[in-house]
Amino acid sequence: MTVSICLLLSVAGSVLVYLRSPNQRWLARPLAGIGWRALSWALLLLSWPAWMVTLDAKAGFFAALTVLMLLLGTLPLLSLLKEGRA
Repeated sequence: MTVSICLLLSVAGSVLVYLRSPNQRWLARPLAGIGWRALSWALLLLSWPAWMVTLDAKAGFFAALTVLMLLLGTLPLLSLLKEGRA
């Protein structure tokens, strides 16, 4: 498994978690349904062991943690760029 696949799983899971939030500003309405919730959490939970297999177990754990913190903190700020307020 490569780092790009791990990063893709992390980004996809984080974006879906954000798009399900009632406070998201990318879509007119948040994604509804149990399927989107299950898919978002499945991608996030699959990304964690993928990082740990690709890198060393300890390095993969902290790489996944760092990437998820970065993504989940940055995604709400990207909506400001869309609205032109940045």
